[in-house]
Amino acid sequence: MDNLTDIKEFWQELIKKLEAEVGLEAVDLWIRPIRPLLIETDRLKLEVPNSVIYNTVKQRYEEKILQIAAELTGKSLSINYSMSIAPADPKPLPAPEPAQGKRPALMSQFSFNPNYTFETFIVGGSNRFAYALAESVAKTPGQTNPFFIYSTPGLGKTHLLHAIAHGIFKNNPSAKILYTASENFVNEYIDAIGSKSTENFRKKYRNLDCLLLDDIQFLVDKEKSEEEFFNTFNTLADSKKQIIVTSDRPPRELAFNQRLVSRFLSGGLADIKNPDFETRVAILRQKRDFYKYDVPDDIITFIAENVRKNIRELEGCLITVGNFFVSMKIQPTIDAVKEIIKDHITDSDQTENKVNIELIKKVVGEKFNVDVKDFNSKKKTDAIAFPRQIAMYLACELTDMSLPDIGEAFSRDHTTVMYARDKIRQLLHTDAYFNENVNSIIARVKVVSNSEKTK
Repeated sequence: MDNLTDIKEFWQELIKKLEAEVGLEAVDLWIRPIRPLLIETDRLKLEVPNSVIYNTVKQRYEEKILQIAAELTGKSLSINYSMSIAPADPKPLPAPEPAQGKRPALMSQFSFNPNYTFETFIVGGSNRFAYALAESVAKTPGQTNPFFIYSTPGLGKTHLLHAIAHGIFKNNPSAKILYTASENFVNEYIDAIGSKSTENFRKKYRNLDCLLLDDIQFLVDKEKSEEEFFNTFNTLADSKKQIIVTSDRPPRELAFNQRLVSRFLSGGLADIKNPDFETRVAILRQKRDFYKYDVPDDIITFIAENVRKNIRELEGCLITVGNFFVSMKIQPTIDAVKEIIKDHITDSDQTENKVNIELIKKVVGEKFNVDVKDFNSKKKTDAIAFPRQIAMYLACELTDMSLPDIGEAFSRDHTTVMYARDKIRQLLHTDAYFNENVNSIIARVKVVSNSEKTK
């Protein structure tokens, strides 16, 4: 099987068998873009178009591919992957350069992210108080001292630290501000002790106008570093200088000396909770515009509904989805996005988002002016059969029902449901107008379902 004709025939046969194992949609999305190169001794050489395809196939489908390949060739193979040279994977746009102008040495040395400003911070119910307090600190540093922000990782604490720095510099361009992670503080202090330069270390940290210390929990169980920070804290506070600290938990849950905990509790304290749905949508829209992705709002809504852990993961999913559709040059669909970000959707999220099959019938019926009872009738006119197929497809995607159960809900057998599902999936990948219509139906089903759950 060394010539091109043989490898093509082998690959087509493998794909056909793989469809029966993992489904048409998964094969269309992840396997068909792969180019088979050759089978050489005990290796199958494949060319993948981008890293997203490679990672997904490697993790989810490689074992099944090798199993089928062994059945077809009669020998055990391994896969050798290569990446297409062109087109290259698109990369996120680089961060814009900071505004030109003279900046103090500390700002240049310990650069602040130019995109982490108050203007780019999306405010919602989960972070409104923390944002307001951060703005106040930036306008009048030293009055709310210290300012302690806590939350689980990835919810915007570091963004607010940088935003405060930008705000202080805006009002006082000569301000001496230092942002550092507490891990860096510890390492610097250890180096200073080793090189007998603790005085220089103290001058650096105790002559600031504002100290921004990220992830203070890293100082736990580091007694000498905690003591040094406590003394630095007191020196700055006595001079009415601003101290802002972040942590992954509130002060009382940190195993510090009680005198340091009491200092934290004596100033401004704000937590950031997981963003609500509206905030997640707003964040995704902002990131979409920043990266210039052509991702429609229904896809944004789907990601926001299903990825809830933190903002960092939310942005990561958008970048993955945006880059995938750009590199593959295909129409974005909820079906495809669900497959791309499936590892970020927890089982509980999926269960929570399941909807009632009768609601699907109702929404599809309203869209196509079909009576709900006709979905279970024996009528086969296109005016009824096609909306019925769409409703079956949505039942497969939006409920946790099995194919036989869905078939029973429509007075059909499971093979009819499979045919309808695969037909609609194929249309979604080839007809942009139809794809848009189905996405609008899905969005409507989700809105109605969510409103019913909150009653």
